[in-house]
Amino acid sequence: MATKSFLRTFLHTLPFLLAVRKLKAQDYVLPYEVPQDCDADKFFNIAELKCQSCPEKMLTSASGLSCQCDNGYKEVPDSTNAYRGLEISCQACFDNEVTTNDGLNCILCGNGAPNPTTGACPVCNQGEVIVQYDPDGSLASSSRCLTCDLSMEPDAEGERCVPCHTSHTDDDGKCSCMAPFVLSGGVCFSEEDLLTVEPSAYNVPSQSSSDGVVASWFFTEYLLSVESLCRNNGNFTACQLLGNLCVMVDYNTDEFGATCEAYSNIDLGSANDIPDWPSGMPWLFYTDDVNQILTDTAIQTTFSTNTSSVESMLNIFVAEYDVTGNFEGISSAQDGKLQLCPDTMEKLNAAYVFGTTYTSSCTIPSRMFWDSYTTVLLDPYLYFIDGINNEMLHAVPVLVDNLKRVGNYVNRAASSRNWELTRRFFLVDNVSGKTAADAPAAFVRYASDIELVVTLQTEEGMARNGRIYPPLLRVKYSELSRENDYEGATQAKVTFRVTYSMDQRAGQRGLSITLGVLGALAALYGLVKSNAWRRRSGLIYIDIKTMFKFIAFTCGLLGNVFFAVIFGYSSYWLLFFKKQDMFNVVLPTNEQEGAFIAYVVMAFVFKALDLLHLFVVQCTADIFLIDWERSRGRLVQANEAAANKGNPAPVSIWRTYFVANEWNELQATRKSSVGIQLMVTLFFLEVVGLVHLTTTDPVGSINPDPNSYYGGYDVVLRFAAATGIYLIIAAVQWIFFTFFYDRFVEDVLQNFVDLCSMANVSVFILSANSFGHYIHGRSVHGFADTNMKEMQSQLKREEENLVGQRGLLPNNDQQTFEMLLQNKFRENYDRILQPLNLTQAEQQRANQAQGRGGAKVDSTLEAYATMSKFLSAFIDHGMRDIDYLVKDKLLFEKVLDMEFYDPIDKGFFFNDDGHSFDQVIFFGHESTLLLFEILLFCVVDLIFQSYLMAGIVTYIASMVISHLRGSLGSINLARKTLVDKRFLI
Repeated sequence: MATKSFLRTFLHTLPFLLAVRKLKAQDYVLPYEVPQDCDADKFFNIAELKCQSCPEKMLTSASGLSCQCDNGYKEVPDSTNAYRGLEISCQACFDNEVTTNDGLNCILCGNGAPNPTTGACPVCNQGEVIVQYDPDGSLASSSRCLTCDLSMEPDAEGERCVPCHTSHTDDDGKCSCMAPFVLSGGVCFSEEDLLTVEPSAYNVPSQSSSDGVVASWFFTEYLLSVESLCRNNGNFTACQLLGNLCVMVDYNTDEFGATCEAYSNIDLGSANDIPDWPSGMPWLFYTDDVNQILTDTAIQTTFSTNTSSVESMLNIFVAEYDVTGNFEGISSAQDGKLQLCPDTMEKLNAAYVFGTTYTSSCTIPSRMFWDSYTTVLLDPYLYFIDGINNEMLHAVPVLVDNLKRVGNYVNRAASSRNWELTRRFFLVDNVSGKTAADAPAAFVRYASDIELVVTLQTEEGMARNGRIYPPLLRVKYSELSRENDYEGATQAKVTFRVTYSMDQRAGQRGLSITLGVLGALAALYGLVKSNAWRRRSGLIYIDIKTMFKFIAFTCGLLGNVFFAVIFGYSSYWLLFFKKQDMFNVVLPTNEQEGAFIAYVVMAFVFKALDLLHLFVVQCTADIFLIDWERSRGRLVQANEAAANKGNPAPVSIWRTYFVANEWNELQATRKSSVGIQLMVTLFFLEVVGLVHLTTTDPVGSINPDPNSYYGGYDVVLRFAAATGIYLIIAAVQWIFFTFFYDRFVEDVLQNFVDLCSMANVSVFILSANSFGHYIHGRSVHGFADTNMKEMQSQLKREEENLVGQRGLLPNNDQQTFEMLLQNKFRENYDRILQPLNLTQAEQQRANQAQGRGGAKVDSTLEAYATMSKFLSAFIDHGMRDIDYLVKDKLLFEKVLDMEFYDPIDKGFFFNDDGHSFDQVIFFGHESTLLLFEILLFCVVDLIFQSYLMAGIVTYIASMVISHLRGSLGSINLARKTLVDKRFLI
């Protein structure tokens, strides 16, 4: 029973709930009709924009915009019988009488019987006009063909004498407007029919005026009269003019509120089933919630970017009214109707090609706003076809930037919560600023910035296949002063834009989450790398150096993360925006674009810090060249002093110098050519025309028609195109150098290792206190200081496998290793080099104590010899407490680039892939350099919007970086290897 009772109650309340829903949510859709669509017995209601039947005894006027009495009836003024602006009644004429031409009276034909077909008097002879009124204006007993009396005004066609306005006729039928009547706007009113207002009601806002207001002649002339005609008589034109006055003060209800209050106080019901639209009056305001208005889903058209489809055009229509309220028609906004900037029709109409982000900006001579423009008021609509093929109009709300409430510009707020949407706007107002009828306007107001915002409908974060919400027209007015701008011949800037948006909060949230998660992982990996560095440096505790290392490692990793995310983000827009047919994707908004630019800059800063850290590490690394060559004889020359005879023959230093020079050249060597990289990138972007894929329109052509309009360049798309091409070319270079050049032309790293073997010189590198790289260059022949013949013989023996292998271990070719050494090793290493780090005064004291006369040279030679013996003994396992083991790294150690072993008793030499030592030169950090150059290229392009400029700056920066790395590396090489810098060429 309870269930049935609930169901019965629900069914009874359902109609009420639906009615409440209908009351809360207004439908802003009306059928699309124009005067040409009206049937012969209907007139076009200019206030409600629809065809409407004339009352009984009336027929449509010649203009089609009102009704007049039928033949055989005369018009009788009757304000109590007004029918939506038709303030007349029709009274039948007597037999044998016809209606006068003005429709106000009935009269006998004095020149013959009435025409039974037309119901009019016979036509007068050529050169005559039919006169139906006496010279004094009274109705004649019968019509006659005479010339009008001089006191009467003939019409433009010369067919009749026109009486004065009915409001001027007194009780005696005389044409006058005397007390107690008041003449206002050319119409005679009784005093009680007019509002009582303060003189300030005729003021209009003016920035060029010292007190911010100007007393407007136009408001003084028309405000009271049109308010009375609209309120008391329902006059269409008067109501439109009253609405125009409210628009001219920016809908201001504060200090200029008399006009809009007068409009709001007139209540004639609603029109077109839209409660906000007063019957017989212009629709100016919305009362519904802004969000509800802007998310209305009544527009049923599915728009497409296919230009051959009728759904590819955004059909904006405008209802036009002149400044005095006369209806001028409904027409398309195409052909520049909303654009002040002159251009070709094709480019002007491109604004309404669906999906095209359009911008047109120009400067116009200020004088033209006085001399070349007329004031027209516009009501915008979107034309569309509904589901049953009916032509419909949807109102387009207007957001006036200058609208003020309680001193605040409410429509300038970022949030739409307090916006006030309106319906009517103008392009140029050169009327309200007039201070006298025959004087030019003291100031002119014009729409300096118009933006049509089209928002795609979304459902659960996804676009609804080309469906849109009602567009929003944003209008900002600016002002020109007659004194300053007209006389000063200044220029005024105007802009017209069409932008597209959609609810992209889900995508933005996804981007933020992705950056957050990957950024956290990057920071976590930064901790791992900084801990690995701490272990490699022999540190037990985390100190300030470890913290700085953590920051440096994390910056590099965050740079990679930011680049990967924003590259994927921008590539999505490039691929899906340009390739869509059914419009589902719009470009990022200005706010999202700003966030994207911030991410790009942050990624660039992170990679710049990463590159700086790389410089510091590589240019401060310890390096020493171990010469394995031993003396192969003794001095026996006759000219030698007796004390020197029999001493071991000296070993040549040139092999060491040669290896040092090769290493010096290798330090700044890159895997790829920056010049080729940039030249090919610019070729594809600028010459092939891929830059044209970065415009804000959905057209994906690389050969655009120069006569057509194409949107400006979008920073997100430019980033995607530049980075995409850059990475593809870099990948091609990597494939070429890895699989072809290194194999068949030259492998520079392996060549260096071979050179070390032939020179009998090993390279010992420490990039951290206890970690580094070792290149075993000990010759399998035992010596390398020989002549050409012996050198060729050695190579031949090695080729024929007549000697042992080059590796560190017996019967092994492994020559390159990563080293993790004991702290004892580092202590001995530093102790040997300590004399070289003494100040000049400390060096002199040490020499005096040891009885040496030399200074730096003696210390260098001694340190070199000692270091060579120490490292040779270490490599040969000649020290009991400082030794090492050779082993392979675990897979996880390779992945994390760290070691799980502590070198307490012995150090470790880890077999590598043959070129791990490239980590201390540029060759092993190509990805870091590549990402830095890509980001630099894109940052420069963001600033200058020029790929060519970006290429030039990037190339120069790359050359400077390489030069700095070579110079600083050369200084460090000379200082650490104890090789005189003068021999590094």
